[in-house]
Amino acid sequence: MLHKPSFLSRVRKLRKNQGGASLIEFAFVFPILLTIILSTLELGIMLAIKVNLQSCSMSGAYYGTTGAYTTGSTRTASATAVMTNGISGLLNMSNVTITIQSFPTFLVASLGGAGSAGTGNPWQVGMYKVQYSYSPASPLVAGIFGTTKLLQATTYAKNEGTFPP
Repeated sequence: MLHKPSFLSRVRKLRKNQGGASLIEFAFVFPILLTIILSTLELGIMLAIKVNLQSCSMSGAYYGTTGAYTTGSTRTASATAVMTNGISGLLNMSNVTITIQSFPTFLVASLGGAGSAGTGNPWQVGMYKVQYSYSPASPLVAGIFGTTKLLQATTYAKNEGTFPP
């Protein structure tokens, strides 16, 4: 007659068996690891957007301070067009705000008051600001930064003394 193993001997045998333990550990760790990876990716995307906005702001400032403009347009409209054209095609343009103002000096600009609309006159200081309203997809990033994060870049530059005709 065959001897049937007791319940306790089967439990002892299972306790020594490590098969499947890695799968269970992976099932616990995977969601956390995936969340960290996706959140890091999203933070990288936010940084890339910020760099793109800074580049556009600087391009607009360079264009506006030299007095250059497109024929049939104003300097302000031309600088705005340069900034708009530099924005990545991945960004939703309805979430982009471009502001160009002029101030008499850097001191007045640093005080944060409202300047005059446009690029200004020779020797004035121009402020070129690009803002983008970003909505994070990752719940972890949204929990840290909120459901909407305003990414912005501002460049201040002094206009040249004489503008070309």
